Amino acid sequence: MAAVVAVVVVAAVAFVLVGRNSSALRRLPGIGAGAPSYCPLSGKKPANKDLLSRPAVAVKVENNPDAYPLSGLDKAELIDEELVEGGITRFMAFYHCTDADPVGPIRSSREIDPAIMEPITKILAAAGGNAQVRAILKKHDVHLIDEPHAGSAMFRRQRPGKAAEHTLYGNTAKLRKIGERFFSDPPPEDTFHFGPAPKGGKPAHQISINFSQAETIHYVYSHGRYERSDYGAPLRMENGRQLAPSNVIIEEHTYVLSKITDVIGTHSTHIKDPTGKGKAVLFRDGKAYFGTWSRQAIESPVVFKLRNGKDMVLHKGQTVIELVPNHKGELQGSFSFSG
Repeated sequence: MAAVVAVVVVAAVAFVLVGRNSSALRRLPGIGAGAPSYCPLSGKKPANKDLLSRPAVAVKVENNPDAYPLSGLDKAELIDEELVEGGITRFMAFYHCTDADPVGPIRSSREIDPAIMEPITKILAAAGGNAQVRAILKKHDVHLIDEPHAGSAMFRRQRPGKAAEHTLYGNTAKLRKIGERFFSDPPPEDTFHFGPAPKGGKPAHQISINFSQAETIHYVYSHGRYERSDYGAPLRMENGRQLAPSNVIIEEHTYVLSKITDVIGTHSTHIKDPTGKGKAVLFRDGKAYFGTWSRQAIESPVVFKLRNGKDMVLHKGQTVIELVPNHKGELQGSFSFSG
């Protein structure tokens, strides 16, 4: 009887200590034992269960042909891709159960970053950002790790023939150690749903995505993955691996020109509707599944649903979310696919 009372007391104390912080509650020994034992961003089993309790790290990586080959994107569990100035795109790569060394080249942050990151993590590794962007990040409690404050977690690499802006790289394990002093929650367990492919779907072995006249992306389905090409050539990492996610999600948004400009007066791009509802298409297993994305608030997760109201179910593995411009904004994009 005494043992039972002791257990009840310990549980009560634990609840008081963590309050309503469910992610902290999951990390207490003996509590939340029924929680999933898979990585919430990929659906895969972790190399060890300790990885599940650590925070994810988000890294801003450029997608400029002048910077090729890129590094570390093949190790990311989740990648969001957004349109930036000049008609090119930029990646936000997430590492939770995985790490990359090196990852890069790392570039600067943007005002939409908190909306892309929430609620997965608040740790962002980027090559700084102007004062307005930094203020937005601070408002959303995003901890920005930039070169002056990263120590050995960021470093410059010799790249003959490349401009200095294409030489900054990072080590995600070291970046996490810095970031977890300020934010330690793992990604929510229900970030995505994983499992067998739903019934139906349209054949989709080739995908073309136009972010702008300057950037067209192609995916070709092969051996369970969508192999990616940019600017007419396979997008291969420095290690020779082609970026080839298991899932590609089109998430259409309204893009406008931001009030924020760079030093020469060029307007940044901005997603006008980070919340609300829009069109979404899931590509997996060589098929396309139409549906919607919806989001109540910046702090809330994006919810992906099929047209029949059921959850979009992903294949285990890497996912790339393409934040494609719709036809409602100042900047417009498009996508197409074929069997």
